[in-house]
Amino acid sequence: MLVRSLEAGEPQAEGLIPLIGELMADAGIAFASLDRIAVCIGPGGFSGIRTGVAAARGIGLAAGIPVVGATSFQIMAAAFEREGETPDIYGIAAPAGLSAVFCQIVERGAIPVTEILALPHSETAAFFEGRAELVAGPAAGPLSESGYVSLPVRSTGLMPDAETLAQIAPGLNPSRDLPSPYYVRPADALPQTGHVIPRKED
Repeated sequence: MLVRSLEAGEPQAEGLIPLIGELMADAGIAFASLDRIAVCIGPGGFSGIRTGVAAARGIGLAAGIPVVGATSFQIMAAAFEREGETPDIYGIAAPAGLSAVFCQIVERGAIPVTEILALPHSETAAFFEGRAELVAGPAAGPLSESGYVSLPVRSTGLMPDAETLAQIAPGLNPSRDLPSPYYVRPADALPQTGHVIPRKED
């Protein structure tokens, strides 16, 4: 499997399509010969998710192939379960800014038990404890170290990586697993009301 990634700090919108072109050229595969395209739909960084989804949709439309989407938590759950013994019920936690954490409880088989929620750090104990056997994911370590959760912590290096996404893509359903951004919280920027900002007349 060939994997390419943008360097840290490299512009995503400008760099993604050329990177995909280089990867396809290295693989010697035409876009039209692909069975499907899979994309991570979030939650995650707003710009990165929007850029990835737009690129996947555009390539799928041009090549005439289906496009499917998986949440970052679906990808992390699949990666976690490949690492070794999986508990019956576990939690996944990922950063959601400075004061919140994205949280989900998952059943063995990467089956979601709850929706993905954005919770303040102080509410994570009530969410996970008594329901999950352990907490995994990139926010699990900081939650434990800061005393917010007392459950065992594992796999703190989990990331929604492209290789795992490619492995689960054949099992995604194009009519259900849509390539649309997954927003846990509404956008911070709201449309203006009451014409607070004057509009230029045509």
